[in-house]
Amino acid sequence: MKFERIPMKINYLNDLLTYNKTQRMIYDYQISNMASCVIDNNQKNSLLYNSVLFSKIDSTSNEREKILDKIRLYRKQSGNKVVVGKSLTMVDKEIVEFVVNDKSHPQSTEIYAELNRLTIELLKDGYIFDSRWISRKLRKGETVISVLCSHSEKLALAFNLIQKPIPSLINIKNNLRLCGDCHEFMKRVAKLRQCEILISDANGIHRFKTNGECSCKDHF
Repeated sequence: MKFERIPMKINYLNDLLTYNKTQRMIYDYQISNMASCVIDNNQKNSLLYNSVLFSKIDSTSNEREKILDKIRLYRKQSGNKVVVGKSLTMVDKEIVEFVVNDKSHPQSTEIYAELNRLTIELLKDGYIFDSRWISRKLRKGETVISVLCSHSEKLALAFNLIQKPIPSLINIKNNLRLCGDCHEFMKRVAKLRQCEILISDANGIHRFKTNGECSCKDHF
């Protein structure tokens, strides 16, 4: 009687293996076609905006590198240009604009020094910069921290923080969507410096409170 269950178990295992194989085939297909899915000729900044779709893939995985290579090739062949991230902020009734890796401001030395201080404090507090939000290969001399800290919204934030006194509410306007690392960074800095940070981006408005929480409840 006990042996009567064996064929049933074998059939169950076969079905399970078939199911897993099918799921893997679907996953492989989605990965191999993800680059073409995120690229939309009708959206000028789709390459950058949709990078969040594969940002959760392990940054060391072959799949992620294949996707990035496809997107780079498409961008080169199509002639489409990536929209440069910009952040606007107002200090002393003057609007100041920052772009990625911006060093054009007269107080750039102070701005990057403040970013360095923030980085040291956050690292001591256990913060880990999220390399998944870097959608290209690191260049010579670059690190994960240096690339992520060059984001325009972080520069705009640091510029506000070197003011005397530090504003109780910092306003920043982004032309692109806030990346996941910047979002977590803002939460922690708002708590660390006890100042609220208001950022409006292509996806909505984020109000980072002094208790380290964001109004979006991390749904962005």
